[in-house]
Amino acid sequence: MINRKHLLRTVISLLCIVTLFSSSIQVYAKPDSKELEKKTSELEGQLDGLNSELSSLSRDLESTASEIEKLAQQVEKTKLDLAAAKLNEEAQYDAMSERIKFMYEGGSLSLLHILFTSESMGDFLNKAEYVSTISDYDRDMLKDFTNIRTNVELKQQDLEEQQDELDELLTSLNSKESALKNKISSTSGKLADYKLQLARAKEAEEALKQAQDNETSGSVGGESSTGNSDSGSSKPANVSDVALMAAILQCEAGGSYKGMLAVGTVIMNRIASSRFPNTLKGVVYQSGQFGPVSSGKLARVLAKGPNSSSYAAAQEVLGGKRVEEVKNCLYFNGDRWTNHPGVNIGGNIFW
Repeated sequence: MINRKHLLRTVISLLCIVTLFSSSIQVYAKPDSKELEKKTSELEGQLDGLNSELSSLSRDLESTASEIEKLAQQVEKTKLDLAAAKLNEEAQYDAMSERIKFMYEGGSLSLLHILFTSESMGDFLNKAEYVSTISDYDRDMLKDFTNIRTNVELKQQDLEEQQDELDELLTSLNSKESALKNKISSTSGKLADYKLQLARAKEAEEALKQAQDNETSGSVGGESSTGNSDSGSSKPANVSDVALMAAILQCEAGGSYKGMLAVGTVIMNRIASSRFPNTLKGVVYQSGQFGPVSSGKLARVLAKGPNSSSYAAAQEVLGGKRVEEVKNCLYFNGDRWTNHPGVNIGGNIFW
């Protein structure tokens, strides 16, 4: 009987030792509050740095997007300038062809006519030199217009390459922003987890302290109730038409936006009328109709490229905008040059 009691006490003692040893390992294997506070502080610092990096990246994205928008506007303007340069080159080529045809296929300036009507060899050479001078002038002008067109094409190509580079940069920045947001989300999750661990560690340490304080009164650390913890979104106009319309509007009424719209209304009325050519180019270059064509002013504006206001007015007119006061008019002239009754808009009389 004694041996049985002794054996029972021995077994109970061993069980108590094993239980206490197991409990000790469970408590001290976990990180304490100081370690958790250090880790929490490190994660908070990382999160602040990531948020600062995200703010800087967002500013870069806004700046790049703004540059892309401005560059896109420049590309569109260059396309219109290129169309204007091509029109000017074609007009000069057509004019040169007509003169060559006139001189060599019969006319008062044909080479045979010059030969047989010359009073002397000196007279013949002077007239031949005149014809040669005109030909040289035509070739030089055509070469200049071709160079202008080539330069505009190169400018357009350069702008489009810049636009492609900015698009690639924007894609890269968007990718970096996405990765950074994912990292911020991951870091925020880790921080929340460590804060929760820290709170639980402090609760455990406080419970252990209370248990140790109560040990002197014979308490082994009464029951605790943890409960549930709370833890704390119409089809665009042809660029050639826009360029030509803008140039003629600038020449005829460049000082008044409404005046440009009125001139554009008359031009569109002529296109619609059976009395005039049915194309914009035909109406503008119709013989004896528009002074800037014969004076060379239109060619100069096309070579330089019309201004922004003229382009805007041209796009509105080609898009269907009309001035009500001149909706039935087919003619206009400067108010300084005509006494014809009509509507005065922007320094022109319309009738």
